[in-house]
Amino acid sequence: MQQKRLGRFDSVSLGGMAVFGALAVVLTTLSQGLGLNFPVIPYLQFDFGEIAILLAFFIFGPVPSLVAAFIEFLTLMVLGQNVPIGPILKLLAILASLLGMWAGVGLVARSGEPKLGRGAAVGAALAAVCRVAVLTLANYYLIVFFGGAYALGGLVPYLAGSFKVIGVSLTASDGLALILAFTAVFNVLQLAFVAAVSGFLVGLPQVRSTRAAGRTLWVVSYLRRG
Repeated sequence: MQQKRLGRFDSVSLGGMAVFGALAVVLTTLSQGLGLNFPVIPYLQFDFGEIAILLAFFIFGPVPSLVAAFIEFLTLMVLGQNVPIGPILKLLAILASLLGMWAGVGLVARSGEPKLGRGAAVGAALAAVCRVAVLTLANYYLIVFFGGAYALGGLVPYLAGSFKVIGVSLTASDGLALILAFTAVFNVLQLAFVAAVSGFLVGLPQVRSTRAAGRTLWVVSYLRRG
C-alpha cells in the first residue's frame, strides 16, 4: 500500500513538473516578447513565468516548483537577456522566494489559524524579504567585487537618463545605493504581482476543490498537517 502511494505521488509530481515547467517556459517567452522591462532599470524585466512556478508550489509542492524554476532558468539561458548573469540572478531570486514562501506557509501551518489566504500572505511577505536580501547581496557582490569600478562607472551613465525621468539624479557617489534600492523595488513589485495572481488562482473554488490523484492541493494539506 505504501509503495502504491509512493508511486502515485511520483506520478503526480512528475505531471506537475511537466505541466508547470512547460507553462513557465510559455509565460517566460511571452514576457520576453512583450518586453516588460522595468522603466527605471531597463535591464530588469518582469516575468510571467514565475506565476507558473508559484502555482506549482501551491498545487504540487516545493519539488515540482523547483524543477519548474530550473526549466525556466534553462529557457532564459537560451532566450533571456544579459546571459548568463541575468538568468543566474533570476534563479537566485526564485529560489529565495520559494524558500520564504515555504517558511511563511509553515509558520501559518503551526499557528492556531492555518488558513490558505493567511498562509499565502505571510508566505509572500517572507518571500519578499528573502528575495530582496539575496538579490541585494548578489548585486552588491556583482557590481563591487566582480565588476569593480568599471561596472559602476558604466552603469551610472547608462541609467542616469531613466532615473532622471522619475526626478532622481544618479551620480557616482550615490549610484550604487540607488541602483540596489530600485532593484529591490523591482523585486518586490515582481513578487507582489506573481503572488497576487497565483494566490487568486489557487483561491478559486474550482481550483481548491480539484483533487490530483485523489489528493487535495499541496498547500492545503500542508496547512492542515501543521
